[in-house]
Amino acid sequence: MTDHDDDVDVLPTKSLFVEMLTRDIGLNRAIIDLVDNSVDGARRLRPEPDADLSDLKIEITVNGDTFKIKDNCGGIGIDLAKRYAFRIGRPKDMPSTPNSVGQFGVGMKRALFKFGRQFKVISKSAADRFILDVDVDVWEADSTQWRFKFTEAERELDIPEDETGTEIIVTRLRSATASSFGLTTFQNSLSREIASAQQQYIDRGLKIVFNGTPLLSSPWTLLKAEGFEPEKIEKELLVNGARVLVRIFAGVQAPNPRQAGWYIFCNGRMVLEADQNALTGWGRLAETDGVVAPKYHNQFAMFRGYVFFDSEDASLLPWNTTKTGVDEFSEIYKAVFLDMLEPMRRVLDFLRRLDDEKDSPEQERPLNDAIKRAAPLRIRDISRSGPFIYPERAIKKGPPLVSIQYRRPRDQIEALQNALSARSAREVGETTFDLYYSQFSSES
Repeated sequence: MTDHDDDVDVLPTKSLFVEMLTRDIGLNRAIIDLVDNSVDGARRLRPEPDADLSDLKIEITVNGDTFKIKDNCGGIGIDLAKRYAFRIGRPKDMPSTPNSVGQFGVGMKRALFKFGRQFKVISKSAADRFILDVDVDVWEADSTQWRFKFTEAERELDIPEDETGTEIIVTRLRSATASSFGLTTFQNSLSREIASAQQQYIDRGLKIVFNGTPLLSSPWTLLKAEGFEPEKIEKELLVNGARVLVRIFAGVQAPNPRQAGWYIFCNGRMVLEADQNALTGWGRLAETDGVVAPKYHNQFAMFRGYVFFDSEDASLLPWNTTKTGVDEFSEIYKAVFLDMLEPMRRVLDFLRRLDDEKDSPEQERPLNDAIKRAAPLRIRDISRSGPFIYPERAIKKGPPLVSIQYRRPRDQIEALQNALSARSAREVGETTFDLYYSQFSSES
């Protein structure tokens, strides 16, 4: 008996491999992974920070029969495709894209197998082109062959940059996939998710078209006026010689409970949206490191906070493997967490004081006046680094005031309100008190 005869076969079946690979990701996240790959292509073509991307485009088609994504973002070279692009996971020797979004090396493969039983990848790079056409049923049936084979491949070409790009087409959709892709509600929800996740790139000019409709950017903004300015913190962290740039912005916007909270980005990709949970500091009722933060309440519906983590080495960033949230155990995130709490506390203190102004006469509401004067400023245009600032309330000189509360029948209050032309029940109480006190004083 040879040594080879003693070997034990531990290779998985291909059907199990496909099932396990695709099980724990939703269809929407799988599609966004493919968009991330196209965005990485755009970054390779335009590596400068805040580079204009207006000549680049990603087109996505989703329906009950077909999935297609097409871009003009540089394409995949044949050597990259053969050695890395279709591998499961990211080999250590794979050339990296600085500040990339596609970090873990599973997105494209997982999406292709998740969607259907037939896929075609057509790609043109500057120097070559290929077509890869895979029938998943045929591939699964051959238990010995774990490789794909190019349908066509040409090397040593000279393709103009504006003709480069990648197109992925998936047909023979899985039944559950076809049902979801055909739903208008799914398509509408997906288009909003893509626009939200890639908003920073859309704002830089990248065109993303979903089922024929361009996705629009709503730039992230904070209110600003003279003497009323958002907070901005910039810091650089070093990890094993690699740099991570961190930018934190905090301030206020128009009240909206669904949009209030923290937004976190890794290399421009939003991984956490409008978070109002302990992960981003809400509910720190016990004092730690000198900072206390309450649980979220609609009193804080104007709060907006934005954190941007950027690094050439995407593995250092605090995102999870599906890029749907933050890894709270990341050393980078833990190092930045307290830097988030300080500006959060300052803005929440302002919002409490703003709420307290409701009990003051209109002419004594400087915080409300600041809000009325303020205009939205895109966070990418915020130049001043420093803490959140707002007007101080003037201390009113005069005798101490005491509040009086009492209850009377509604019809009587409304009758007096009409007679006195008062705007509220509170004004009825103040006016009737003043009238009686005036009469009392004249008789004394």
